Parts: sequence; C-alpha cells; structure tokens
Amino acid sequence: SSGINAEYGEHYKTGSCSTYIYVAIRTRLHIQLWCTMRFFLLVTLLTTLASADVKLINDDSGTDGRSICVRTCSGTTVKGATSWVDYSTANIGVYTDVSMEGCEFIAPPNVVTTLNGDSHHWMATGGSSTYSVTADGFRVYVYTKSTGASMSIATQKNWSITWIAVGYAC
Repeated sequence: SSGINAEYGEHYKTGSCSTYIYVAIRTRLHIQLWCTMRFFLLVTLLTTLASADVKLINDDSGTDGRSICVRTCSGTTVKGATSWVDYSTANIGVYTDVSMEGCEFIAPPNVVTTLNGDSHHWMATGGSSTYSVTADGFRVYVYTKSTGASMSIATQKNWSITWIAVGYAC
C-alpha cells in the first residue's frame, strides 16, 4: 500500500522486504533491521529443523517410513514412589507398569529402559527388558532372587525405571 507519512510529510510505499520504502531515515533503518531479523530467524529455524532429524527404520510390527511422524519421548517412574508389585510370594521379583500415554503414540514404539536406584539394583536383572509394549505403556519385570528384594525393598531403595521411546505419532 502507499500513503502519506504524516509525521515526516513524505510519500511512502510498503510491501515485502525487497520493496523500496521511502520514509525518514530512522524508519528506514527500523524496517531494514526487521527484514534482517526475519531472515536470521528463518535461517535459525531451518538449521534447527535440519539438525533435529530422527529416522525410525522400523517399529516392533515392522512398519517403516513416515519419518515426518516420528516422535521421541522419555520419562521415568518416580524414585521412591514407583508402584512396584511382587510377582511371587517367594520374593524373587517385582514388576511395574509404566505409562506412556502423554507421548500420544499411535502404535507400540521401540522402548529402551534402565533400572535405577540407591542400592541393590545392580544385582537385579531384567530392568532393561520390556513386556506387553503398547502405544500407551509397558511392563518391566525385575528378577531379584539374588537380592531377596520385594516391593517394599524396591520402594525403600528408590528403584525406578527410566525409559526412552521412539515411535509414530501420526
């Protein structure tokens, strides 16, 4: 559009950054800075998108492709507040169900887990094994026969599961 600059009494014409703008020097500098700033914001955005490339070769069902839909999501059960359940009366193991509902996956993702804690967890096995993986969650069984741990010990020693999942969101 074009019009009269009432403050400076000059004719001006606006449009894209490449359009000449005839106004006072102070205003011209402001517009040039704005155009330069928009350029650098665009470059920064494109660089960030290019460096955030994640490619999922396939998921548990063998589905591949749809890289634009790949999502990485991670979390942890809370130390000292993880809902451990004894899976045997002989104190040989515990399990916990982990929710991934907040990730909004549309299919079961690839999940990697680790067992954390303040003590005794280094002697347990199974903390990196997932069971019954769905789009919304999974279960982890921890074999504790060598530690004699039960759900009360797992809770007392602050055992928790940290996980990262990569799957499809669309």
